[in-house]
Amino acid sequence: MRVKRSIRAAAVIVVVLALSMAGTAHAAVLLSDDFNAENGGAGALNYFGFTNWTVSNGSVDLCGNGFCDLLPGNGLYLDMDGSTGDAGKLTSIATFSLAPGLTYVLSFDLAGNQRGGSGDAVTVQVAMGSAFSEVFSLGTFDPFTTFTRSFTVSAPTIATISFEGSGGDNVGMFLDDVVFATPAPPGLALLGAALIAGALARGRRRRARSASGA
Repeated sequence: MRVKRSIRAAAVIVVVLALSMAGTAHAAVLLSDDFNAENGGAGALNYFGFTNWTVSNGSVDLCGNGFCDLLPGNGLYLDMDGSTGDAGKLTSIATFSLAPGLTYVLSFDLAGNQRGGSGDAVTVQVAMGSAFSEVFSLGTFDPFTTFTRSFTVSAPTIATISFEGSGGDNVGMFLDDVVFATPAPPGLALLGAALIAGALARGRRRRARSASGA
């Protein structure tokens, strides 16, 4: 699973690099969070103690590492419909100063409801200036899927990032691996390619050892 996470991270880097080669030399990772450091690495119901986020309009559950772990092997991740009968809204504590003309990239993993519920969705916003807003939904039991969106703003914008679950039955979609960045200089493209190649090679070696019984 570390291999899969490395591939995801490297893929986001390559998307950012491609955008940078199209026209800007600015580079910064503004936010990166896989939730694995929360609560000492242990899951918890109705968790509010996030390092990078506040929770409002309900609650979210911190799942994984054996606790309400319906998608094992992914470390910690969030059930966006917590255990209070009211789906939660997760908003970044940090605010981001978005510059006009720059391209920004937001990447995150979502998985469908894993307990047979229906009608769940997650609204994703880069807001305060309505820079970006989209509603995402997946089918029941769909695995983690990486979504990447890019956008520009036409005027200086102060923004936060938010993820808001729908529903009120304590069963929602899952969120993981949030990355918010601006493009990087073209010279880093080789780094992104090397990360992907290395992750794939490690995965092949691990599968080969498993197949041989080593």
